[in-house]
Amino acid sequence: MTGACRERTMNELGEVSSRRFGSYSLVRKLGEGGMAEVYLASGLDARGELMPVALKVMKPFSSGDLDAADLFATEADVMSLLRHPNLVQLYEVGKHAGRLFLAIEYLPGGDLETLSAALRRQNRPFPPSIALQIGIDLLKGLAYVHQAQGVTGTSLNLVHGDINPSNIFLGLEPGRAKLGDFGVVSSDVLGGGLPEGVAAGKLHYLSPEQVTGKPLSPSSDIFAVGVVMFELLLGMRPFDGRDQAEILERIAAGRFEHPGNLSRHMAEIFDRALARNPKSRFPSAGAFAGELLRYQLDSDLQLREEDFSLFVQEVIGQL
Repeated sequence: MTGACRERTMNELGEVSSRRFGSYSLVRKLGEGGMAEVYLASGLDARGELMPVALKVMKPFSSGDLDAADLFATEADVMSLLRHPNLVQLYEVGKHAGRLFLAIEYLPGGDLETLSAALRRQNRPFPPSIALQIGIDLLKGLAYVHQAQGVTGTSLNLVHGDINPSNIFLGLEPGRAKLGDFGVVSSDVLGGGLPEGVAAGKLHYLSPEQVTGKPLSPSSDIFAVGVVMFELLLGMRPFDGRDQAEILERIAAGRFEHPGNLSRHMAEIFDRALARNPKSRFPSAGAFAGELLRYQLDSDLQLREEDFSLFVQEVIGQL
């Protein structure tokens, strides 16, 4: 890519005026959401050596939007308190040229949505061993989130509220899945999140309580992980339909079917994870992870971190 083309890429939509953003050097745009743009950038670590970071920059038109600013600030507050191998890490919170930003861990494996799309284009199924390890990793991180405490030891009562493949990231060294994007996380202690009755997240991964306007709980996150695992292991979504209204109706009613050739053990796992009543689901993310681990061991589908990493690199290398 020529310098002129690179500069146009960074400036499209009037995002960033140069390849410098404070103490960071922008490399390329990774993506964007409704509230922020994300760039691959380089910065200096504690030893003064260059390291890659993902720079999440609040969009200009959102700068005067108090709700958006509050959500962005809550995400920063939450990430600054969380440290776990299966969570994307926060390096710095700052403001440059009137733009709030988060400098977070860059994961070169990309996100699960991109990996799944690449496999579909290559006409390849999602390997069960990879899918199970992603689920176990994700639930380990989520168990930590749900049990997280503030500096005074008070439970934060965190609910992620937006678990879907685009928010699950893939590390390569070591090879593991990490949960990210805490933009709509809710907390009784920190505040934040969306107003009650407002659903965030991608349609197919919403829980029955989200689509009916009821309060979220850790069980809502467990349901969303169940949807992700169903899609990865079975190659289909549990709640689908001709249009949005039909999908929402099926989610609210808890209506789904699994293939007849599915093992009894896995059918029981999905029936519990995707139960309409939150009280009928796994009591915790840790309990769900434990059941997936038992299935992994019983099916001899254990996976080494290096094999996880090699698989991801091989797939995304064919994009």
